[in-house]
Amino acid sequence: MVHSDGPVRASSTGPLESWEGARGAPSNPYAGEPKDASAALRAGTNLHPAPVIHEWTSETSSTNDRLVALLESGVDVPDFAVVGTDHQTAGRGRLDRTWTVPPGRALTCSVPVRVPVGTPASALGWLPVVTGLAVRAALAEAGVDSQLKWPNDVLVDGRKICGILARVVAHDGGMTVVVGTGVNVALTAEDLSEGGVPEGAATSVLLEDGQVDRSALLGSLVGHLRRTVTAVFAEGSAFTDGTTAAEARAAIVTLGAAVRVHLPGGDELVGTAVDLDEHANLLVRPDGVTDPQDTVRVAAGDVVHVRPV
Repeated sequence: MVHSDGPVRASSTGPLESWEGARGAPSNPYAGEPKDASAALRAGTNLHPAPVIHEWTSETSSTNDRLVALLESGVDVPDFAVVGTDHQTAGRGRLDRTWTVPPGRALTCSVPVRVPVGTPASALGWLPVVTGLAVRAALAEAGVDSQLKWPNDVLVDGRKICGILARVVAHDGGMTVVVGTGVNVALTAEDLSEGGVPEGAATSVLLEDGQVDRSALLGSLVGHLRRTVTAVFAEGSAFTDGTTAAEARAAIVTLGAAVRVHLPGGDELVGTAVDLDEHANLLVRPDGVTDPQDTVRVAAGDVVHVRPV
């Protein structure tokens, strides 16, 4: 794996932005896939309907950009239908960083979600957060406990296991959000080391002794994504006070932590991350402030890094 700034990454300068790019030859998505034949895994694969695979390639420069191209060319890709690849060759992360992963070692895919007419703008900011919630639930079914880092990373005890990025696409008179995920599934310690990832910065399902089966993980991820995204659209402006938002807040390790927010231009904000607002922006109470209600609202698009102090 090669990455210009740490572990496999799919962060963004905003909660709804692209991190991936084009197409490859169609292939059997799971040819040669190693299967764990344990009873627990077989039971897990029965928890969710098989996902719809719109397209799976052996190699693609980017699944997000490929799905965007399909939508903009008028192809009818159903909601939550998967565009994925065994090997993404030109993934782009936040600040245009690049990364690659050895073929077959990650679950890299994108799905479209049409935004219902009348959906409040505030709801869109929650989509990367609830995608992380879906990834977390899927990893739990694979035997891996994880946490969320605002705005769009999934961690295992501080080590990155998944990055998320979403992008809004306007087409056919409506709006669709393309949601991309990249989960480290079978990456080894050698893969991470050879890719220049600092020790302890990233991990994988394999390294966490989870069930290494991309087919099962994909079915679980899409199933949970339907649940969490549907809640956002169904609840609209009330979502921030609902049960799914509470579930997300409980999973976000950033909340309650002392943080150093690196902002564009070199500015820093040091304080305590206290909550998410109705747009899923991070509310930070600066150090030295005595009024608990005196917070600074930080949008994902305004952030270079959010790190523990």
